[in-house]
Amino acid sequence: MSVQEQIKENLLKEIYTDIDKMYDFMEQHFILSDEHEKLVIKQLNKLKDQFYMIAKQSSLS
Repeated sequence: MSVQEQIKENLLKEIYTDIDKMYDFMEQHFILSDEHEKLVIKQLNKLKDQFYMIAKQSSLS
């Protein structure tokens, strides 16, 4: 694994951790219906997927 790939992997881990914290924040501060909870999870997973694609297709600055 190249240095750039290792850096990208570490950045993705950090981003994913922050996204998970967003979910935890929502869960702690709001009473979500099952529908809304599923929607939040779906959208945050979509965001993770988008960051993954960006990291794989882009070079570091």
